[in-house]
Amino acid sequence: MMPAGHCVSSIEGVILQADQGLLDLLQRCADEVIGVSYRQITDARDLDRSADMLAALKDGAAPVRLQKRYLRPDGSSVAANLLVTRFANPDRLISTLFWQENGRPLPPARLWEAALRMRQVHATRAMLFGDDLSTDPIGSLLIGIYLAEAEGRTIGLADAAAHANIPTSGTERWIKALQQRGVLEQQDTMMDIRLTHAGLNKVEAMLATAYESPDAAAMLLGSFD
Repeated sequence: MMPAGHCVSSIEGVILQADQGLLDLLQRCADEVIGVSYRQITDARDLDRSADMLAALKDGAAPVRLQKRYLRPDGSSVAANLLVTRFANPDRLISTLFWQENGRPLPPARLWEAALRMRQVHATRAMLFGDDLSTDPIGSLLIGIYLAEAEGRTIGLADAAAHANIPTSGTERWIKALQQRGVLEQQDTMMDIRLTHAGLNKVEAMLATAYESPDAAAMLLGSFD
């Protein structure tokens, strides 16, 4: 599971409150973070993108998603997925961050966004046409597991079943089938379901079709052979 952090900022991006998770991300103490502008802890390569994100925030709207790099005291940078929501009275920004210290890198931001969009499309389809006409257990499971990894959450059998909107017994059968195909890791329990490296590559190739042509996705998959 990836670590996570939270903070409250002014609408100008000055940090007002930060939890231990954010302090761990930045490898700084509270006195070095509270009252500091995001510009002082953001990698220079991502300053313009961060400013654009701040300008796009609207009160009560859905969170804005961004992948950016944060500076640490030793001069290194760490990439984090960022969800930011703006609230009024008083104007505040609530941020949740997920990052990866070791192992797999963060998924590309565009693929994370594509997975979120696919989840929303499925939810809208179920609302409009009914659950019985919107069943896609494999697709829903893969998107749910991918998003859990991208956002630093552990997903178990019950959560996976709820995401796919199918009974846990059916979910367990699908998970075992995906494990046999090498898409999901073999686990002794169903408390931490994860994609294998090959499974991750295939899901990201699928998500890439939201931004690229199917031929481009096929070429991407071919590069993993």
